[in-house]
Amino acid sequence: MDPVSFAFATISMVDICIKRGKDLYERCQAYKRAETELGEATLCIQDYWIKIEHQISALRTVWEALGERLQIHQNLVLQVLQGKLQNAINKFDSLIGVREQISVWDKIISKRGEVKRLKYAAYAKASLDAIIDDLEKWQRMFDPSWFFLARIAVPVIDQQLTGKRAVESKAISTVVQLRQAHEANEKGSTTTSIFLQAGYRIRERESIAFSSASTGRNSDQRVIIDHIPVRKQTDLDIAAKDVRDLARVLSEVDPALFGLLVCQGVIKVRDPSTEEITGFDLIFLIPPELDQRVPRSLRSLLSDQKTKYPLNERIHLAVSLARSIVFLHSSRFVHKNISPENIIVHQPSSDKLGTPVLVGFERFRFAEGRTYMSGDCLWQKNLYRHPKRQGLYPDEQYTMHHDIYSVGICLLEIGLWSSFVNYSDDQKSIRPGSDLPISELIGTKDQRKAAVNVKAILVEMARSRLPELMGKIYADTVVSCLTCLDKNNGGFGDEQEFEDEDGILVGVRYIEKVLFEIEKIVV
Repeated sequence: MDPVSFAFATISMVDICIKRGKDLYERCQAYKRAETELGEATLCIQDYWIKIEHQISALRTVWEALGERLQIHQNLVLQVLQGKLQNAINKFDSLIGVREQISVWDKIISKRGEVKRLKYAAYAKASLDAIIDDLEKWQRMFDPSWFFLARIAVPVIDQQLTGKRAVESKAISTVVQLRQAHEANEKGSTTTSIFLQAGYRIRERESIAFSSASTGRNSDQRVIIDHIPVRKQTDLDIAAKDVRDLARVLSEVDPALFGLLVCQGVIKVRDPSTEEITGFDLIFLIPPELDQRVPRSLRSLLSDQKTKYPLNERIHLAVSLARSIVFLHSSRFVHKNISPENIIVHQPSSDKLGTPVLVGFERFRFAEGRTYMSGDCLWQKNLYRHPKRQGLYPDEQYTMHHDIYSVGICLLEIGLWSSFVNYSDDQKSIRPGSDLPISELIGTKDQRKAAVNVKAILVEMARSRLPELMGKIYADTVVSCLTCLDKNNGGFGDEQEFEDEDGILVGVRYIEKVLFEIEKIVV
């Protein structure tokens, strides 16, 4: 199909979805006089549709700016929406009849008898819940690629996603705010500083075990403090600008979607004796709903083998982590330091897992920013780096592919529920976990060859051990992450094939080959 015809077909798809969505909304109106439980379900369906309609209507106005690969992806996602809306309409028609004028409540009453009425209400509630579940799943499918609009450098997006559209939809306003943060970074213009005043104080500061992050409390709520040291080879002005730009972007994220906390600001850390700046503390706000939960690093959880968590909770943890990488990438930077030490989980109780958030931004950079091509020789850190990104002088510039590789290793640990890095009680001694047979490779002279061998061991562990523990879909997803830079990887292929100015192609592939797959898992 030629580009013009494809664009026309997609716009028509949006129109069809909007028409069916409005039909669904009208059918919900027929339940106004229904019992409270049914009424709440229909309101939930209507709320979902209003959000969806705002987003796909906005998508239609910026369609030409998306680029071919993202257009193809969105077209497939819209086709799924069309099917779900039609199924929802069919369910409503089975409940209330096709375009009948009689009210639902009158039909319930006419069925004579409390038992029949209750049976009907139960059946109706199950049908409505199924519609809600379908719309929720579609929204989760759509949101990752929707937020790519935040990083596409095309003026038409700024022109279309403003004013009334932004006010009506939180999803649209978040994209607008992210784009404005990037624009402020590029122009160096802002009305307020992201750096906190010298008098800003953190009370009740406590370290998080097996993590460089710590917790504390400001005057209003609990926070997480993430320290970024100034590297010796880095110009201080450049470091301050990079941290400022990162903090501005992170101040606009949506914690419920992104797996990232909102950054309140940055504290300049100074040497007490010289007053020289030695680093920066990013202050992340812990949402009120997580305030009473205990923050633990994923490393701490993996190391504590006394508590066994249910399979469904581990799957939820893995999916949440996989999703956070999409939103990180949509915010236009790469993390470069993904490991269980930098994944914080707020536990609702000691025997339950929670949703993870990413910290540990000490090595971050913007996707289009400078890279220092520097590293270290610490095996416990190199373990989470692709073989070509290990050592003091890595072979390749850092890209999103390398974050995907790191995520793959974390997903492998979650699947096995075993820590690949074990610390002594005083954390001075570090050795490979019992499930990771790489001790002989750590001290070998040829570390480049050793890195390749370690990767092969990890891939083999995923292929041989994960299917029995987590299922084939999970195992294949982990392998796809670990081999994302391999030329024979059918999902990602050659990295050069996915290079584009806005960095969209690899993100779309990740959504389709990793995120969509792992979210298929039902426990």
